[in-house]
Amino acid sequence: MLANKLNYGDTIGVVGVSNSLFLNNKYNNFIRAKQFFENKNFKIKFGKYVEEDYYGSCGTKEQKAEDFMKMFLDDEVKAIICLEGGQTCNTFLDLLDYEEIKKHPKILVGYSDITVLLQAIYEKTGLTTFSGPDFISFGEPKAEEQYKIFEDAFINKRLDKFNNENKKIIRNGNTSGKIIGTNLGCMMYLLGTEYLPNMNDNILFIESYKTSPNECQRRFAHLKQYGIFDKINGVVIGYNYALQKDGNTYPQMENILLEYTKEYKFPIIKCNSFGHKIVNSIIPIGGNVKIENGKVMIEDEFLK
Repeated sequence: MLANKLNYGDTIGVVGVSNSLFLNNKYNNFIRAKQFFENKNFKIKFGKYVEEDYYGSCGTKEQKAEDFMKMFLDDEVKAIICLEGGQTCNTFLDLLDYEEIKKHPKILVGYSDITVLLQAIYEKTGLTTFSGPDFISFGEPKAEEQYKIFEDAFINKRLDKFNNENKKIIRNGNTSGKIIGTNLGCMMYLLGTEYLPNMNDNILFIESYKTSPNECQRRFAHLKQYGIFDKINGVVIGYNYALQKDGNTYPQMENILLEYTKEYKFPIIKCNSFGHKIVNSIIPIGGNVKIENGKVMIEDEFLK
């Protein structure tokens, strides 16, 4: 299921689904992001509880679910950008009405912890969702650069940044499938739940924020024991902030994955176009992707 593209002048909804604005002092970014989008000729509608602070989360699970459902059912709202990531996006998955969401398909975008929600909605409704910038990102210094990617994807229906970026072959091979991911640590929350997307013959996109080499080993062992590597057709690894920042010489995620999957033949590709602390590409969860001769191409049909 595909959402409609965005047009200039449309209303964009903003809801808090994880961290509070005040946990990491992001309120000024919030104000700048609102002004940024209004200057781009969009109308912004905030959820009722977007400025709540409940133990560092943007409201109780009931408040988050209420805001999210109201925004999805509001036909004036053409796209929803989640406020920011964090640690509590899985707390309200069981409070959502997925049948109603299915009746009102629209663009839903965010990254990090928000990808828990993106994958759950894709699994329960079939709606293609989008790993990409959160709302707070547009109050940061590289907002204009980030907006160009946002505009290309949601208005022009193009994914040029991701498709044209150079990528590194870790293990070669040609394959295709639908995209699942993208945050490695947050994806682990979904294992064993009804919200984990079907992994059969699909491509796993992963990145991390503060993951150490030891955590990579633990998580890859967990995925292997759970049978994920027996099902997928390939892996695309994005930017891993803690492992790559400042020229760190830590063992990298791609090398650890290669070791933990040495008995498999699926391709592994490394790129730096999605992740934390960078300008993010838009990655459609449920979108079709091909890996051929080291190139990773996401197909254009991800919006109506």
